[in-house]
Amino acid sequence: MIITKIEPVKLRYYPQKPLRDGLARIPSRDVFLLKIETDEEIYGIGEGFALGCLDSVAAYTLECLAPLLIGSNPLEITRLWNRIYQQTFRFGKRGIGIAALSAVDIALWDILGKKAGLPVCSLLGKAHDCIYPYASAGYYAPGKTIEDLRKEAAGYKAQGFQMMKMKVGGAQPGEDMERVAAVREVLGTDVKLAVDANNSWDYETALKMARFFETQDVYFLEEPLSSDFWEESAKLAAEVDIPIAGYETELTLHGLKPFIVHNGVDIVQTDVIWTGGISEARRIAMLAEAWGKMTVMHFSASMVSLAANLQLALSMNSSKYIEYTLDENPLRDRLSKAPVLMKDGVVKVPDLPGIGVDLDWDVVKEFQVQ
Repeated sequence: MIITKIEPVKLRYYPQKPLRDGLARIPSRDVFLLKIETDEEIYGIGEGFALGCLDSVAAYTLECLAPLLIGSNPLEITRLWNRIYQQTFRFGKRGIGIAALSAVDIALWDILGKKAGLPVCSLLGKAHDCIYPYASAGYYAPGKTIEDLRKEAAGYKAQGFQMMKMKVGGAQPGEDMERVAAVREVLGTDVKLAVDANNSWDYETALKMARFFETQDVYFLEEPLSSDFWEESAKLAAEVDIPIAGYETELTLHGLKPFIVHNGVDIVQTDVIWTGGISEARRIAMLAEAWGKMTVMHFSASMVSLAANLQLALSMNSSKYIEYTLDENPLRDRLSKAPVLMKDGVVKVPDLPGIGVDLDWDVVKEFQVQ
């Protein structure tokens, strides 16, 4: 089996009501998919992070990665991962380079699963039958009131979610305290509450807010600081009782290693479309497990990303939860003919070989950027 073609697929969706997290406005959902074809009529689909850089990821993939892949055996996933990382080492260790590598790696695992007739979680050694999703919501939006936020939280509780995560860091501390207290009241003691600051605070603000979150029984505080400063995150984690979670914005095993081994986080978060694909995210999760830390897979893009992250989560002893964003996003809800859905408070991957995605190519065409 050899790779015969590399085809970038660029998708974009503009929500009617653009949201904002603690760091920035999110005007669109930009999704970069990669189709890798072989001489055996088996193809793989992967995804790489592309918010705000869709054209750049596609161009990088064709210019820098395709020549390293065409004619190679797609089943030699580790060999190809290392080849790409080494050959792009001087310019591809972060950002767009790793995003493109992520898409390649996921597509290769999809091919391997289809070749074997097994889901990727089985190839990795399945550890769970299901994973608990948490409702990732509570975004900022123009005109959104605290009462709106309360109604939103009540809706997730009614749907059976065991945990909700909300955004903080995009307002003044006093306003965020009021927002968190309102949601905590709605959720009661039966539903966990987590908060995500999206790297928006300095140390003093993060410490102040963490002290308040302790009074609200917050389950974890995600990415309170810039992922450039693992030392400050370790200092914060040692100072407060609330678990510090992160940092999916730090990429590769080498980037997350100091957060894990120096206790810069209590809960490790990573994403297969950000950090180097299933292969590298698995290495991160294994290091986290060796240090006795839970791994929670991040998700905020398309159904390909959700399915691939879920495949890895199902194979890791240290994984229990997966992020489940609930913003307006047809690239999550309609992209696959076999979507990942929540039922009775859990999510299961579709029983398909590979990553478990059966792309609806009509939906692809509807949102494709030419």
